[in-house]
Amino acid sequence: MLIYFDETNLHWCPDTGKGYQVVGTQEKIASPGQDEVRYLMGGIVYPTAEGLLKIYGRKRTLEVESYLSSLVEMFSETFLIWDNAKTHTTKMLSPFFHQYQNRICPVFLPTYSPRLNIIERLWRQMRADITRNHFCLSIKEACEAVVHWLENLSFSKFMSLMSLNIEEAIS
Repeated sequence: MLIYFDETNLHWCPDTGKGYQVVGTQEKIASPGQDEVRYLMGGIVYPTAEGLLKIYGRKRTLEVESYLSSLVEMFSETFLIWDNAKTHTTKMLSPFFHQYQNRICPVFLPTYSPRLNIIERLWRQMRADITRNHFCLSIKEACEAVVHWLENLSFSKFMSLMSLNIEEAIS
């Protein structure tokens, strides 16, 4: 299996971004003032688009290892394509990778190359559709909105975001 992995932050405070507004006015977006954050970790199998998405309360090596353990349970042999984030390159993951050296092989992308990781496209669309310029009443509501969006994302839209061929994935 070839799995593209990444994580993204889910904030209670809305992401700000481009939007349409009347010239000379500025759109006001409600904000709680005090931000809370959750972390969405995801892996997408290429080219079948299978995957695993999990939300964690913290983003540490412990959570990354927990996520990777779930991948090892799901797939027998995996090439894990991911970036050079500190939680990916830490020596604290060495025992995990040593234990599963015949099952999972990390492949690091070049630094500052998010376009090479196809899951980044999913995060970008999720932000545009759900978290950008939108205020939720709680971090729980924001996470539920993201989960609902992911559950209801059409297969064809998902495949298009991933630049994958639907016919190849089905066969």
